[in-house]
Amino acid sequence: MSADPIHDHDGPAEFLTALLTSAHRQVSTAVIDRIAAQGGMPELRDPDLALAHMLSSAHRATGSGVAQRLNRDKAVADGRRNRRSMQRLTDPGPLVGRLAWVRLKHRREALRLAHTYWPTDFTALIRNALATLGELAELIEADELYAEAPWQEITRVTLLLERQLSGIMLPAPREMARPEQPGTDYLTEVEQFLDSHAGPLQQDLGNAQQFLAGELVSRLDFSEPDTESLLGADMVVQDLAEDLEQAQGKAQTLRLVVAAVERASSDFVGEDLSQASLDDIPLKGVRWDAGTIWPDEWEAWIRQASKPAGGEEGVLIVASEPHSSVVSADA
Repeated sequence: MSADPIHDHDGPAEFLTALLTSAHRQVSTAVIDRIAAQGGMPELRDPDLALAHMLSSAHRATGSGVAQRLNRDKAVADGRRNRRSMQRLTDPGPLVGRLAWVRLKHRREALRLAHTYWPTDFTALIRNALATLGELAELIEADELYAEAPWQEITRVTLLLERQLSGIMLPAPREMARPEQPGTDYLTEVEQFLDSHAGPLQQDLGNAQQFLAGELVSRLDFSEPDTESLLGADMVVQDLAEDLEQAQGKAQTLRLVVAAVERASSDFVGEDLSQASLDDIPLKGVRWDAGTIWPDEWEAWIRQASKPAGGEEGVLIVASEPHSSVVSADA
């Protein structure tokens, strides 16, 4: 098996030597092919195209070497950052410290806000966009592009990627007035908690959309396609992939934040709710146990509407609104 002179050398001097050797070999091949053709149809039609092919190959090889090092450093940094984020989000969070009856009072609106910031699985949508981007990268980097590029397929995949990115809709980041006494406005705190993580994700997705339109689509002139339009497009695709992977991480964080809001709105195990007014409060999905204290007039109804929570010994969950008749929690 022959060795690859570009990728088998790690030192800067050896890498440069291997790069020049590879360039020399490609130029030599182009010259020999042109002479051997004797006026026929050579694989590379003119010196400019031969030079473009050589420079594109050298650009890819150099970028690959740099990207590998940057990706190693980025992976280490991302790993540390993700561990810190996961540690923060597995903590109770800023909302569960609020009084239980306040969280229950605003449960309907807090859950509505959570759904607004997570109406669908953003991680899955970004994962689909990354898969489409990978398909586009294969089309752009395929060797046959230098003979006859599949422009129709490139057009289809690029437009699909544009639609996928534009279809990921989050609430626009907005300035929210902070309460004069921090922590007194529970719903404001919920929305700030959600928005602080949705805003950076929205910014990353917006940047990716602009980058796709300004740096990639602009390079691919679909009206008059030519091979030179693809020069450097592979590196643009790689940059776009890194941006989307960063957005994917922020989407995963937002999913955990939404789950924290839902948990704060539904987990009342061991809480004192004796002073809470339960009129017009949606109780389906609320978790409680023997330590939870309900208002006297509601306790019997809550027990009738509840059932054991699967896998959690001693924890009950309200299975329907209390006016419904369901299996008793004592069963």
